[in-house]
Amino acid sequence: MNAGDVIAEVLAKGHRARFTATGDSMHPFIRSGQRLVVEGVDPGALRRGDVVLARLERGLTAHRVVRIERRGGEVISITTRGDNCALDDPPFPPDQLVGKINTRRWGNLVTIIALARRWVRRAR
Repeated sequence: MNAGDVIAEVLAKGHRARFTATGDSMHPFIRSGQRLVVEGVDPGALRRGDVVLARLERGLTAHRVVRIERRGGEVISITTRGDNCALDDPPFPPDQLVGKINTRRWGNLVTIIALARRWVRRAR
């Protein structure tokens, strides 16, 4: 059983999971070594700008949702990209989605949604 399976199992039981981020693909929003909290999410509830944890080809990846393709109200693919990356990740089906990321900063749980909205406003 790999880390993605363990996290998915914890989320399926209605709990949150914590792990430590590695890499700089989401820098400065998420820094390597930062503790992250992942929660279960219905793919239909995702919005552009959310940060999700997914099982991608390279392994477990926490990146921002840049596109959601829907057919008949159902999500058929999700495209993500790291904030520090020039290219989108290949689209993936919802069954590769593990959960939605929240960050843990300065001891307070801060939802990524609020931070993402600030980041998007600043980027404009």
